[in-house]
Amino acid sequence: MLPQIRLQPWYQGQLGVPGSDVPRGLRASSAGVVFFVDADHPNATTTADGTDPENPLSTITAAMARLVTFHAEASIQAANSVIVVAPGVYTDNITIANATYPEDCMILGASKFGTIWRPASGDALTIDQGGWTVDGIHFQPAADGAGVKLTWDAGSGGEDAVIQNCFFDGRWGTGLYGIEFEGAPANVTIQNCRFAEFDAASPCIIANGSATADPYQTHIFGNTFQECAEYLTVTIGSGFNGAIIAGNHFAQATGALAATTTYINLGTMGTGYNQVVGNYFDGDYSNTGGYTAEGSGNDNWVGNFAFDVGEAEVGDNGITIAVPAA
Repeated sequence: MLPQIRLQPWYQGQLGVPGSDVPRGLRASSAGVVFFVDADHPNATTTADGTDPENPLSTITAAMARLVTFHAEASIQAANSVIVVAPGVYTDNITIANATYPEDCMILGASKFGTIWRPASGDALTIDQGGWTVDGIHFQPAADGAGVKLTWDAGSGGEDAVIQNCFFDGRWGTGLYGIEFEGAPANVTIQNCRFAEFDAASPCIIANGSATADPYQTHIFGNTFQECAEYLTVTIGSGFNGAIIAGNHFAQATGALAATTTYINLGTMGTGYNQVVGNYFDGDYSNTGGYTAEGSGNDNWVGNFAFDVGEAEVGDNGITIAVPAA
């Protein structure tokens, strides 16, 4: 990703556009633009051009509107743009529409805990365009929405998305979902995120109904799941296809909110060939305990670390040697 680049001060500012006359000058690059959002900055407005951190935009919505305008004028040059979001509380509902937004852009939070995205209702962020990255955001989903919803239907949507270094905070049963797959976006990566305090019927990660296909080649790496009733589950009529789930820690809830009933449920009959390796599994390593391989029978669950050494599918050393059974 290219750094912020600004022209030198022999270019005059534009009348009525705050931030356009700073000594560094306006950014000019064919590889996208950087917009700054800081709700608590004394100079923040919704009318600034957004390219100067000393005169930032006050909402994520305003930054996205600037990006859409830039994309409409510059087309392919808008790819690789970055929305930098300072610590603060943001209540936006954003849909990154395939028809109007560029591909391969980033929303970058300044603090995994301090940059809080908390809408009053609905989904905080819906990604219906390819190649977007979301990094360093503290999502506090509404009671009727997800922190991030990834869509895909009939060949377009949120494929190739990267969700990383984020905190999905159910706030002791307040939020509905952490991340929701609606349809089957392919090649999604979820890594180094924290999921906590989601109640029953509110999974941290859920794949919901799709008339198109199964979620394909999803990569879920290095995340922690704590104090939730359901961690990773599927409600569609099939299951994950070619996923790699590795290096995650699935902790048994203390029961302060609810007991953990689902650790991993990869769905019923689909294509399968999921690789579930190198994870830390708490609780009862069985179907009744909340661990379910995809129904096609092609999954590999060998090489995880499980506390339940009493199961035949777990060796005496705590290493899983087979998919979980009934």
